[in-house]
Amino acid sequence: MPNARIGNAGAPAYPNAVSLLRWQVWTDWSAGGIWSADGVDISDDVLGLRWEWGRRGLPVPEFAAPATLELTLRNPDHRYTPSNTGGPLGGGVQPGRIIWLRTGRLWDDFATVGPAPVDLNGRLSADGTNAWEVLTIGNNGFSALGGEARGVAPSFPPSDAMALLDTGDTLATLTARFRRVSNGLGGFMLRCADRDDCLRLRFTHEASILERISGRQETVLATGETLVAQAWHELEIEQTAGGVRVFATNLETSGVDGKEILVSDGIVGAPVSGRHGLWRGFRNMVDRWGDFSVGRSLFRGRITAIAPDYAAGVCRITARDVLQRIEETRLYRALPGGLMRSGNVAAAILGWAGLGPADHAVDGGRLLLTGGPRSVWDVSAGRALRRLQREEHGLIYTDGRGRVRLETASVRAGIRGHSDPTTLAKTSLSDKAGGSDPYAANIKWDDGAGEVEKTVTFRYRRLADEGLQRVWSLNEPLTLQAGEERLALAATDAWDAIDGVVAPVAGADYTATDDAAGSGDDVTDDITVELLLEAATGISGRGRMLRVRNGGENTAYVQTLRVSASHCWRAEGTTSYRAGDASASRSGGLVRCRYADNYTAAQAGAEARLAERSRQRPQLEVTLPLAGAANGRAVIEGRISDVAEVQAPSQGISGAWLLEGMAVNIVAGGEGEARWWLTGV
Repeated sequence: MPNARIGNAGAPAYPNAVSLLRWQVWTDWSAGGIWSADGVDISDDVLGLRWEWGRRGLPVPEFAAPATLELTLRNPDHRYTPSNTGGPLGGGVQPGRIIWLRTGRLWDDFATVGPAPVDLNGRLSADGTNAWEVLTIGNNGFSALGGEARGVAPSFPPSDAMALLDTGDTLATLTARFRRVSNGLGGFMLRCADRDDCLRLRFTHEASILERISGRQETVLATGETLVAQAWHELEIEQTAGGVRVFATNLETSGVDGKEILVSDGIVGAPVSGRHGLWRGFRNMVDRWGDFSVGRSLFRGRITAIAPDYAAGVCRITARDVLQRIEETRLYRALPGGLMRSGNVAAAILGWAGLGPADHAVDGGRLLLTGGPRSVWDVSAGRALRRLQREEHGLIYTDGRGRVRLETASVRAGIRGHSDPTTLAKTSLSDKAGGSDPYAANIKWDDGAGEVEKTVTFRYRRLADEGLQRVWSLNEPLTLQAGEERLALAATDAWDAIDGVVAPVAGADYTATDDAAGSGDDVTDDITVELLLEAATGISGRGRMLRVRNGGENTAYVQTLRVSASHCWRAEGTTSYRAGDASASRSGGLVRCRYADNYTAAQAGAEARLAERSRQRPQLEVTLPLAGAANGRAVIEGRISDVAEVQAPSQGISGAWLLEGMAVNIVAGGEGEARWWLTGV
């Protein structure tokens, strides 16, 4: 394979190709969480990549598979060969390392040649597509030097400064590096219609602050966590019509990795402008800005395979996002019951799988649990989430930053019920090149008939507590050598959930003899049975872990061992039916409501599913060549559940479509294509 990179750092591989996206890849080889460490940025060695996200394929599947990233790296010196422990990355090249993919357009790394600073005003962005405009008085502007933007020496009269790029997108997602030294005199401008009509994001010693600037008035819209002083941070600023979210990664220390530090929802009357950029207060010459871009993170996950190809001098790496980890984690736990919405249930399942609150963003959802507990027993966290998804009729996926989302059914129901869904379209896609809109080189169509359901049968689980019950007993003698201890899982299949497990009592609940047949001397006093805590084992719900120990000097044979629980719940199920269109081409499915114990919630979930799947909705697979600026922009901005307007008159295709999944394939030089999967609104 030729050693041609995909166009990441420095000047673009094709300076005149304004559509060229910049692809950046970082890998935490040391597993230390230091993203500025040597060898972390592998962008220049990437010869090609393939990224897939969401529900992919025709027909569009019901569930989202883990997102996947496949990289081909230049490796003639065996830098990325796992067995090369003497290489520059040492023994760090191994599966399990975190990998981060980001792409962007309209970017500037503030690189300069020589020791002299360059005035930022009028300077072309590094991709050659736009020029900075600095709004200031006199010489109070910005300069670029050695990969940083910085304030120039101030002059009077006092003035702040704004360095702006016209991105052509009011709601552009921005990425940038920032080092905070001042107390709130540095940050970023958003939607800057005028120097007195914009949103401003700045960072003080105490907080991150989003403000509305209108005339001479400054109104605080939201505050959040501050940034560590003197440390470079990678920021991702996500804009929606009514909100702004800011995510931060501390590049120099561990602990802040893609963390959401500020949330502002319900912004009313925000200015409408595609100009965004940098801001500094008068006299601020200490804060630093770097690597500004219109772009976003596409993937955070862990490496699952590393395959060097010695003949070609390359190494191929495969990584999957956290959904893969969820699939591999088996659960033996219990939900407490009570008033629990689907978001609470999802958060509990994700927490058991090892994800903290910062690792997921789940919607509240509907009220599902109001009664007894539920066991999530001997099942993967992924399967438990899919059960919940069917019940909630939502959509589970990761958002690209490694956070899991459960999107409630109401999100799509609102789109379905919109009087004119095309007004929600974020992308207007045509089947012809040459216009300002992205275009498709190929469109595959599926009529969606195979996904139609005419009947949904739902069952909800109402539990009854049957009180004190024996839940488990030993089915054959347990041999213990002198001083030996064994672990035993005391679990039941007779009840859906148990609680109040009673510690076994010698003589009453367990006995032991000195012979296997059970006819020898009683040595029960040598045996101790300890009921282990859930915190130590991760097991509750239908059982508990026991530690059985022989403290005697001879072999003992535990003949009986019984466990009882004070509360044992068994389901009292009720079944109901909902008939759909009798002319549908396929009989309906079964929704087992494992987490709902009230009829209304179960019925609402089943009806939401039927409303979605009783109607025949066509599906599309669309191929978008990355050969134009509009197509590149669509790839960067595309998110699951976005509404896209598709117009392909020659194929009889039009109207609004929901984006279900994406794939991008990039080869050396930056050429490539994207693929979208959509369903009709």
